Amino acid sequence: MTTSRDEAFLEVAAHLGRRLCRDALWAGGRCNWLGDSMEFIDGGWNVAHRSLGADLYGGTSGIALFLARLYSLTPDPALRATALGALAHAHAHAQKIPTALRLGLYTGSTGIAYATAIAGETFEDQALIDRACDMLVEATAGEDDDVTLDVLAGAAGAIVALIDLRHLARHDLVTIARRLGERLVARAKRGEGGWSWGGPAGHAERNLTGFSHGAAGIAWALLELSAVTGEARFRDAAERGFAYERQWFSKTHQNWPDFRADIPTPAGQPGFMMAWCHGAPGIGLSRLRGYQLTGDPTMRGEAEAAMRATMRTLADPNVGSQFDFTLCHGRAGNAELFVTAAQLLDDPTARAVAEGVGRYGIETYRRKDLPWPCGVPGGGETPNLLLGLAGIGHFYLRLYDPESVSSVLIPQPRHVAELRKLVAMPTTPPSSAQPLRHQL
Repeated sequence: MTTSRDEAFLEVAAHLGRRLCRDALWAGGRCNWLGDSMEFIDGGWNVAHRSLGADLYGGTSGIALFLARLYSLTPDPALRATALGALAHAHAHAQKIPTALRLGLYTGSTGIAYATAIAGETFEDQALIDRACDMLVEATAGEDDDVTLDVLAGAAGAIVALIDLRHLARHDLVTIARRLGERLVARAKRGEGGWSWGGPAGHAERNLTGFSHGAAGIAWALLELSAVTGEARFRDAAERGFAYERQWFSKTHQNWPDFRADIPTPAGQPGFMMAWCHGAPGIGLSRLRGYQLTGDPTMRGEAEAAMRATMRTLADPNVGSQFDFTLCHGRAGNAELFVTAAQLLDDPTARAVAEGVGRYGIETYRRKDLPWPCGVPGGGETPNLLLGLAGIGHFYLRLYDPESVSSVLIPQPRHVAELRKLVAMPTTPPSSAQPLRHQL
């Protein structure tokens, strides 16, 4: 979708980038930041003000990714220097990440490698690219029986990173991705209603729906793997994962339930979250990409249902998670569903919804010079990617130039034209699917 660029969106991203450069704390060639996070202290979860770790989700590699992408549009040397300093910190502290989280795209070394590769390409630094690819191979070399499965911390997110970076590596990353995909297939819980995947022991009474930890994200990764390998078994597993979620869709809530055991809900009833991590916005992203790869009108219909539900919350800033503006569970992350829909469905209404969220942020926070509401409950501004300022800045880069700035919430493998498509992408919507503009 070709649209005119709104320079106001780039200005917000650049402003946040400059703030991050200004606030970086340096020690030699490394830099870090202080920010709020939730920590388990004295038997309960409390807000702590602390230095950042290394991971993509909440650490310095996520900030480096944002600064590198901002540099590609506004080549300020301070952005490059700070991104490299943030990566140096992440590389130095990668081994401190708990073993169970190291495979994760958002929690572990895979994500650090991913951010390093993006910076290496942006800065035309082959040494960075080589280091990223070596880190990626090392991060995915663990014993398969111990592999976490989901997008956030496990095999599903790693699969997509491996596919996306395959053109850079001296190694056969697709073979590694295939091995992880086989592990997902082997560990699926196979029921009459579809396939699902378990999380940590005691995490939920049922296997989860949703993108970050549930069936939507795992099925999406398997579909990407099928697209690049041409292997139907991975597509079949993906479709069975989508079917598992389909059976739980609530017409009353127009959403998919959140089965996490630690979510307070009425007795015996599941909760319904509205965010990238859990609920319609993230599930909608998986269906948009699924529709692009398969042309399945059912996936398009589910994506549009997710968009209608998400749009209702975006229209009211006092609803649920919409109090914050971040990527994981705030307005920017929910608006990403519409940025992606504008790209994949060529829908100007979706584009207008996303831009409306961006302009709301400008009028409410940027022009009044007020703190941006971040994603740590009870905390203030924090600098990181998924819960803080770097992610808000990345959202504004997506609004400004969605074609060159890919999503960090649903990374899509580059060089899509080279993929062996499962079916040809329809040039017009299926007759059973009305255009979104007629349904919102």
